Amino acid sequence: MGDWIKNNKFEAFLLLVVVIVAVGAFMFGRNKSSLYEEAKDSYGGYASNVQTLKSKKPFPSEQNARDFEAQIDSYEAAVSALQDKMLAYLPETFEDIAPPKFIENLNAVRADVTSAFDAGGIEYPGDTFYLGFKNYTGSLPKEEATAYLDYQLSAMKALFEVVAEAKPSALLNVHRPELSVEKDKAPEEAPRGRGGRKVRSAPQQELPYHRLPVELTFRSTESVLRKIMSGLASHKDYFFVVRSMRVQNEKYAEAPAKDDVEFDDPVDAPADDPFPDFEDNLPADDTADPEAPVDPEAPVDPEAPVDLAPGVAEDQGSRVLGQILGLEETNVLLEIDIVLFKAKDEEEGKENP
Repeated sequence: MGDWIKNNKFEAFLLLVVVIVAVGAFMFGRNKSSLYEEAKDSYGGYASNVQTLKSKKPFPSEQNARDFEAQIDSYEAAVSALQDKMLAYLPETFEDIAPPKFIENLNAVRADVTSAFDAGGIEYPGDTFYLGFKNYTGSLPKEEATAYLDYQLSAMKALFEVVAEAKPSALLNVHRPELSVEKDKAPEEAPRGRGGRKVRSAPQQELPYHRLPVELTFRSTESVLRKIMSGLASHKDYFFVVRSMRVQNEKYAEAPAKDDVEFDDPVDAPADDPFPDFEDNLPADDTADPEAPVDPEAPVDPEAPVDLAPGVAEDQGSRVLGQILGLEETNVLLEIDIVLFKAKDEEEGKENP
C-alpha cells in the first residue's frame, strides 16, 4: 500500500480528497436532516394551531375582533341600562335608626297589616303574628342592622298588602331567616388541606344587591294565588323574587278514589220509537223570549262558580270534579327574596346582610 502511494501520488491524493469530501458531505447531510425534521415538526405545530383557530367561531381575524369589541360595547350599554332601571328600586333613604324607633315602626306596620286582614276576613296566627320579627318582641336589634331591617319591614308591609288585596282564606305562617348583620358571627377559620396547610380560596365576586329572604305560607284558591304572584311581579316600589314555590291540595291526605264518584245513567230513547230523530229536526221554539246572545270575547270571572257536569249525581261527583276543576283550596309555600340593590357609590364599609 505504501509503495502504491509512492508510485501513484496523484491518484492517492485524489482518493484522499474524495474520502474527505464524502465524510464532510455525510456529516453535513446528517446535520441538515435533523434541522429538516425540526422544521417539519415546527411547521406541523403551526399548521395545527392555524386549523384550531380556523375552527373557532368567530375566526380571530381583525374584522371579527372589531365586531366582537362592538358586541362587547353593546352588551355593556345594555347592562348599564338595566342597572339604571334596577336602581329605580333604591330607597330614598337608607341609614341606621335607633333600635327603639324600629320597634315602634314594627308595631305600627303590624297594626296596619292585621287591620287589613281583619277587614278582608283573612285568618292569621293572631297574637303570635309579628311579620317574621317575633325575636324582637322582647329585645332590641343591633343598631348596625336597623337599616336593613327597616327596609325589609317596609317591603314586607307592601308584600302583605298584596296578600290582603288578593284575599286568601288564611295566612298560615311567616318565617324570616336572620340576616348576617343580625348575627354575632365569629371569624371563620381558614380551610386547611393535607398536613394542616392553609388552602387559598378563590376570591368571590361581590354581588350588586342584598338578599332579604322571607318565607310565606297561606291557603287559597288557584285564582288568588295567581293574583298574589302577579302583584309581586309587578310591584312598582319593591323588587320581589320568588325563589321557589310549593303548592299542595288542602285535602292531599284525603285524595278521592275512583269509586268516590257515581254518574247518573243517561236516559235512553224508547226502543219502540219509530221516529227517534223526529224531534231533533223540528224548528226551534221561538214563542218564548229569546235569550241574550253570549259574547265569546267577554271576560270570564275566575271566581265565578263552575257549573258541574249535569250527569254527576249531587254530593257524589262534585268532590272529584271540584278537585279536577281547581275548586278546592291549596296550601302554598313561597320562598321570596326582597332584593335591595346597591347604589353605585355605596359605602364600602357597609356589611352585606
